[in-house]
Amino acid sequence: MRVSLNSLGAEPSFSNGVPIESQANMNDDFNGLDLINQIDTWPYYQQDPQKYRHFMEDYYYFMVDGYEKPLGYTHSSFVRAIRWPDTWKLEHDQRLLTLSGNTTFEERTNAMQATLRRGYQDGKVECLRKWGSEMIPVISGNGDHVLDMDLCGVDIFGIIAFGVHLTAYVRASEGVKYWVPRRSQTKTPFPGMLDNTIASNLASGQTPLDKLVRRAAEEASIPEEFTRKNIRACGTVSYQMTRTNDGRPGCQHHVQYVYEMELQPDMVVAPANGEVERFRLMNLQEVGKALMQGEFNFRAMTWVAHFVRHGLINAENESQIVEICARLHRKHDLFRP
Repeated sequence: MRVSLNSLGAEPSFSNGVPIESQANMNDDFNGLDLINQIDTWPYYQQDPQKYRHFMEDYYYFMVDGYEKPLGYTHSSFVRAIRWPDTWKLEHDQRLLTLSGNTTFEERTNAMQATLRRGYQDGKVECLRKWGSEMIPVISGNGDHVLDMDLCGVDIFGIIAFGVHLTAYVRASEGVKYWVPRRSQTKTPFPGMLDNTIASNLASGQTPLDKLVRRAAEEASIPEEFTRKNIRACGTVSYQMTRTNDGRPGCQHHVQYVYEMELQPDMVVAPANGEVERFRLMNLQEVGKALMQGEFNFRAMTWVAHFVRHGLINAENESQIVEICARLHRKHDLFRP
């Protein structure tokens, strides 16, 4: 069902009880499920087990000795392109890619870093041509912190990656407006695209709130003390993609810690570290139109969650509301069918 955002039902409320105003002249149709289908593209085993098994023939299971279940899915193109050190065991018949012979966290991390560094130096894999200089945790299905890897390896190994995301808004005389950044033309991935007000990876040892507070100051010139006082936690959004950040076949498991914050009308959100070209205040109609035209990067699912959270998408105006809500919170259950 296509939902026209200018025909929304009852006005939703923020935590302070003040509703998000209905937006006049909203002529664009918004389809939340269509947007989700463009991002959360990994098939569901339960829907068609045979089709899922066929799909997985292009992927290897990233395993670590001592752990029964996969920690990620690696596309076969990466398996062929990378020179794997002796610390790896490849079983092509079963499509297993196993980090072996390392029994401690430090040994596993060092072995992974050596693998990524070799790929970076070879320069044959696009994902590895830029060193991330940020250590990302690799978490098992049981919540064990198995090892760390450089950011550049996340798309290669298809691990569960965590991030923090903030939607900042103000109340103008004509209604609520959102502070939307346009990424720098030199910022990879997704140069020049629209994004959440603040969006960042969650590196090893970092907590969501502390990371977001710091990045809001660094990226958008929002004082840390203001953020800590006014930010509101809104849960998580999770999804799984069948592509890498540069558009190649791959796997991405995402979990986003989502936050919202109302800013004072006289506050100016301004780029501070060069990662954002500019910030712009956009109303609901403009955001909805930009989302449907593909101007936002894959983090756009946080906007769908925002619309649901505030009743802009609801059971009265969207027949697929149950499917939308379920897809916003995908369970990352890595397994071998």
